[in-house]
Amino acid sequence: MEIAAKRKVEMSLTSLGVKSTLSAGLLSLLASAQVLAAEPPQCQQQTVEKSVFEMCLLPGAAFQHDLYTLKADKVLIFALVDDYSENVELEHEIPEGLTIEFPLSKQGEKVVKIRGGCAPESKDGAEVARLCNFHWGKYQVVKDIRFEFK
Repeated sequence: MEIAAKRKVEMSLTSLGVKSTLSAGLLSLLASAQVLAAEPPQCQQQTVEKSVFEMCLLPGAAFQHDLYTLKADKVLIFALVDDYSENVELEHEIPEGLTIEFPLSKQGEKVVKIRGGCAPESKDGAEVARLCNFHWGKYQVVKDIRFEFK
């Protein structure tokens, strides 16, 4: 990501009243991952209950960490480095009153969880792939998405 574009995004977030510290940090992480990436991102989409989920692998350079991202309807839910993508649980408590929620967060419960992971697969002692599965509440939103390493 170009520095000017990054600053524009950070300024836009600030003008919207969004705390830019976390947002700027995440943008920096994603931008640096793209700069260090040895290959372009590998992404796969699945549709569940009218929402489009996209799971991506952003490969790191040789002997560097990979990054896994999950988006729901083009909104970034998380970006995790490979070492911390194996067993993931995120929890959201839905506040009282009028709120903007993802459609799958509205499952009738006060708390909704995203849980799952990208499990490593090995062959002859070397990691050769990751198999990703995630549930959003009672719905499986990522089912058997496999990223193979070249």
